[in-house]
Amino acid sequence: MLKRLTLAAILMIIGLMLSGIAGAQSERLQIVASFSILADVVRNVAGDAADVTSLMPIGVDPHSFSPSPQDIVAVAEADVVFMNGINFEELLMEAIENAGGEPNLVVVSECINILPISEGHDHEDEAAPAATEDAEAAETTVELRADIDPAVAAQCEAHTAALVAMHEGRESAEHQEDDDHAEGEKHAHGEPLGALYTLECGHHEEEEAAGEETEGEEHGACDPHVWTDPHNVIFWTYAIRDTLVALDPANAQNYTANAAAYAADLDTYAHEIVGVMLRTVPEANRILVTNHETLGYLAANYGYEVVGVVLPGGSTGAEPSAADVATLIDLIKAEGALAVFAENTVSANIATQVAAESGAKFYTLLSDSLTDATGPGATYLDYIRHNAEVIAVALGGNRIQ
Repeated sequence: MLKRLTLAAILMIIGLMLSGIAGAQSERLQIVASFSILADVVRNVAGDAADVTSLMPIGVDPHSFSPSPQDIVAVAEADVVFMNGINFEELLMEAIENAGGEPNLVVVSECINILPISEGHDHEDEAAPAATEDAEAAETTVELRADIDPAVAAQCEAHTAALVAMHEGRESAEHQEDDDHAEGEKHAHGEPLGALYTLECGHHEEEEAAGEETEGEEHGACDPHVWTDPHNVIFWTYAIRDTLVALDPANAQNYTANAAAYAADLDTYAHEIVGVMLRTVPEANRILVTNHETLGYLAANYGYEVVGVVLPGGSTGAEPSAADVATLIDLIKAEGALAVFAENTVSANIATQVAAESGAKFYTLLSDSLTDATGPGATYLDYIRHNAEVIAVALGGNRIQ
């Protein structure tokens, strides 16, 4: 009898232990991020307190990604789903809406200055504005949203103030040491756009007028590639921190500390790695030709200009006409562009042709996805360093050790 009671007690204890473990596991936040770059940022803020999954596999074009039924289930069961927004995940959003339910979706780019798509020079107007001028024009045409949530507005103001405070000491020192800084990084610390302001992000007027439909990326008049400027990812970091603190107050201290450390790393990379390498490029060479519009935010912040884009209309599924290709080749020759940059997630067949026929060199950058652990962009910090190195070396600058 004693043996039976002892065995029963042991089994009961084991059962309680297993249920406790299961309960502890279920208490961990289950987080989904839309694509690999965002997932890496979330992991840096969440640390060991949450399970983070990227919906999109490494190497896919996010704009043409079609989620599986299992992906939709993961979204429905997640405590929070982080997304870039700005029409970047259109097919994913469509699938989520069609599935019904009310998943907890958080757009991390709401406090970022959103730039319009800049396709380089209008080939019929050599006075077309540079990327930085496009951004300034956008800032003069937007209007404050009437329905903005005061809490969101306050959050964006707080995030902007934190970023400004982070930069004040650094920028003061940089201006004293480097008089060329004014021609380098061009920090815009004005009012954030994003959720606070109205900037139409519908499809291009030219496409609508022609009734054109393209597969792949089709994000309209706004550029969603905010992460090409690491300063914008600091805004992501703050948004993720605030969300996780609200969902899991017990780990608030960890989330806050992780976010502060990661934001500091991002700021260091933005200035001391990316900024340093990009400023080694001679000013005359700071012009960019890309496969499709991906470098607008980098160009605007670091004093570069996007003069040409291979794929028209901001769509990865569009194809230029023969006349478009010929015009772009002539433009590259006229501008003296040294390189054509393609992306790791988009077909580069036409970009390769353009580079060969224009005399420019061809390079591949990381764009909408990280690489696996063996590649040059296994993390976001690796990603931005790799791209800065490729651009700097391609345009006559230097990498740093």
